[in-house]
Amino acid sequence: MHFAWLPMCLTLWLLQSQISAGAKPVNPQCHSECVELLTPLTDHLRQLQQLSDANAKLKDSANTRELFIKDLDSQLTVAEREMVSKEEVLSAQAGQLKYQAEALQHKADAINKLTKELTEVKAKFDLAGRQLLINDAKTKELAKQLSIQGEQIGDQRELVAKVDALTEKEKKLESRLASALSKIEVQEDVLEQKDGLIKRQNEGIATSEQKINGLSLRIQSVSEELSQVTDDLLKANGTDRCPSGGRGGIYKVRPRGLKHFAVPCNASGWMTIQKRFNGSVDFARSWQEYKNGFGNINGEFFLGLEKIHQMTAAVPHELYIKVGMFFGASSYVHYDNFKIGSEAESYALKSLGASKGPAGDSLSYNLNDAFSTYDRDNDKARGNCAVDHAGGWWYKACCISTLNGKYYGDGIRKDGPQGIQWGTWQNYNYAVSLTASEMMIRPKA
Repeated sequence: MHFAWLPMCLTLWLLQSQISAGAKPVNPQCHSECVELLTPLTDHLRQLQQLSDANAKLKDSANTRELFIKDLDSQLTVAEREMVSKEEVLSAQAGQLKYQAEALQHKADAINKLTKELTEVKAKFDLAGRQLLINDAKTKELAKQLSIQGEQIGDQRELVAKVDALTEKEKKLESRLASALSKIEVQEDVLEQKDGLIKRQNEGIATSEQKINGLSLRIQSVSEELSQVTDDLLKANGTDRCPSGGRGGIYKVRPRGLKHFAVPCNASGWMTIQKRFNGSVDFARSWQEYKNGFGNINGEFFLGLEKIHQMTAAVPHELYIKVGMFFGASSYVHYDNFKIGSEAESYALKSLGASKGPAGDSLSYNLNDAFSTYDRDNDKARGNCAVDHAGGWWYKACCISTLNGKYYGDGIRKDGPQGIQWGTWQNYNYAVSLTASEMMIRPKA
């Protein structure tokens, strides 16, 4: 309610009252007095207006809160309904859980019962298994006894058959014996005659053996004389080396300190001391065989370390080596001062001199190294190089060359020993194995 017009209404009401009473017109000074009288009233009316406005605002606020409370009440009603609904669901779930718990208990009881029954069945099964084992042992024992009895019966049958056969043979032998006795009587006379003849023949044979022994002794003596004459002739003719400028072939030579022996020589005076070309000779040989030599001088062979030592120790020698591969390629290398030591020095490679030739120097690596074989390990390796390469050589640990290694006909090393090698010529590819080699020596002067 608004009170702003109330002072004006009161002023008009007072004036109207004075006029109606016949009063005189108000003195103009009365305006100020009236104003003084009405001012408190006007202020009071303003305060009332302010209070009225405040009450209006409070009323609006109360209306708003009332509406909010109604909305909250509506929401509370909905929440209560939902709570009731959830309580009903929970109650239903609790009932279901109770039913499931009862069902689980029932199943647990059934499982316990089955477990108990299973334990009883297992105990019975174990008992039956033990009984079966006992029965099986008894069955095996019976089978064994039956087998023994069967063998005994078989042996008895065999014995009966043998007895029958022996009886039959005895009868036949008795018959043959009677026949033989009659024949023996006749043959004894014949034997007496032959004994006399044999005695006369033995006397003749003894005489012949005496003559043969005499001839053998004479032949041996002649052979020794001939060998000595041959040595003397070779020594007198200076044939301690291969002839130079003649035809190549097999020649007998007698180097200083040695008996004469046959050796292959070429037209330039080179003596072959080692040769390989077809793998027909196994070079995995013992120390004694490498010392004395082996093989066939018309094919593959090794002359012998002792002969090579004697020749190179007596006169300075050169060494010429030829090598070849599977596909036909060949090369060579020449050393101008070749010498090996004695057996006491393990036939060590004592000297090679300068080398030249397209095959390159693959032997100086082993200079001063002793010769090794599978039964005389003189190398510096942990193992035995002669076994690893299937042949004797001057090994260190082990080598970059060996001409006495395993022979592979197709030029390719297989799983097994190392092949024939000359590393500088085969680019150090030791999967390749050489298929030809020849070592030759000749005196330097």
